[in-house]
Amino acid sequence: MVDPNSVYQDLINLLDNNKVEYKLFSHKDALTYEDLAQVQKETGFFGTEAKCMVLKVDDKFAVYVTLQGKRLDFDSIKDSLSTSKVRLATAEELKAYFGAEPGCAYPFGFDPQHDIYVDPSIYTQEWLLFSPVLPTKTVQAKGADLKKVFTSLQNKVREVSNFNQ
Repeated sequence: MVDPNSVYQDLINLLDNNKVEYKLFSHKDALTYEDLAQVQKETGFFGTEAKCMVLKVDDKFAVYVTLQGKRLDFDSIKDSLSTSKVRLATAEELKAYFGAEPGCAYPFGFDPQHDIYVDPSIYTQEWLLFSPVLPTKTVQAKGADLKKVFTSLQNKVREVSNFNQ
């Protein structure tokens, strides 16, 4: 089982070590976009919400990072990855392998064996919002700065623009 508190600290260290401009907000649990909208009003953070999805590709996990409101195109993902089986991770898989609850998947800071696919549009956002695994925290980071984090990772990171409909 992955310890969420350890993941949280690793993620914050990645932001600090890569000199990312960010703010960290504490709030009540936010597990849905609706919850997040409410805590956003209460705490005052702003920006574009990232959408981090853990995919099961054949027998491996991968993470796809895009923007809220984008819909996955599973056929394009299958074609791009030359596979026939792609699905979203279950709540149990998310908890066991990433230490996260649904709604709290995060863009980096997890085991290097998991590949990361990034929609490059995240880098054009002035401020990008994402969960640092804990449902009571939100990171507001400069989108352009996140490229430094992805470049520093041991994970295989690939920019893709065809995973969305």
